[in-house]
Amino acid sequence: MNILEPKYRNNQLSSEELVKLRKKVNAASDNEIEQQMHHAWLNEDIDTSFVEDERINRIKKKIDTSVRGQKSVFPLLIKWGQIAAAVLLPVFIILTAYLYRENNMIISEEMIVSTEKGERASITLPDGTTVALNSDSRLGYLPKDYNKKERKINFGGEGYFKVHQDKEVPFLINAKGLQVKVLGTTFNLSVREQNNTAELSLEEGSVLLLSTKSNENVILKPNEKAILDQLTGNITVIFDENIRNSSAWRRGDMIFRNKELVHILKAIEENYNVNIKVFCENCLEDKFTGTLPLSDLNEALEVIEKSYHLKAEIIGKEIHLNNY
Repeated sequence: MNILEPKYRNNQLSSEELVKLRKKVNAASDNEIEQQMHHAWLNEDIDTSFVEDERINRIKKKIDTSVRGQKSVFPLLIKWGQIAAAVLLPVFIILTAYLYRENNMIISEEMIVSTEKGERASITLPDGTTVALNSDSRLGYLPKDYNKKERKINFGGEGYFKVHQDKEVPFLINAKGLQVKVLGTTFNLSVREQNNTAELSLEEGSVLLLSTKSNENVILKPNEKAILDQLTGNITVIFDENIRNSSAWRRGDMIFRNKELVHILKAIEENYNVNIKVFCENCLEDKFTGTLPLSDLNEALEVIEKSYHLKAEIIGKEIHLNNY
């Protein structure tokens, strides 16, 4: 701690050193910490320029008032009070500096919420916006900037957004190949790194979707779905009367309409964190319409077996699909 503590005050710690310092401080007794701070106060040049003068003066004034308030019939207590003040004042100043810098470090760092494959989570942002994250997704934002001039987040994966309406502070989503601008609305957004397309399905309100590759932009209305081609940057808008099927994952289902088997199996792999190998001729392009569960792998495989006359064999995290 003798080496790490001065580096901390001078903002020279690496992430690993910060973790090490925290562990040492938590393990030290109050007396050990006091002695370390007292030694630093007496023997080291301490930079308190980032601590407000008003705060230092307020602390000193309280100590001075407390010392002067002692009656003359207790000269020994007054003497000890003065000694205590001399010791505690640098302690208070250093602790204030620690807290002030720690708080600045926290609000300067990006807040990140993420899910692994097969996991789901929900987050409420500082403005009241709620986001449900599907499997293998990530959302990040900077607390110091969020909800001031704008509400900006970085996003990847799939999420269901209920954006709190605020006409003065637009809600912005930055993701692979696109940007979404919202005032207040409800929609499902899927932007996965490994996919060649991204989809935004609008349930309520309106959004502006911009392709960062082609600079093409569209304004969506309820029950419209925008499909972005990541390779060209082109956006296609279609009307979908079953728009809520896009967010069926929130209700525990995967709903497919006229999708090729290869897409179905990819969705199963992402949701259940498994690897599927198919041993059949020309079956991957066959279309599928139906519903698969998100919480029962065996049931999902049973539907695939019956629909395509295949037999599934589970080997650890790997699944083999063979013809009968």
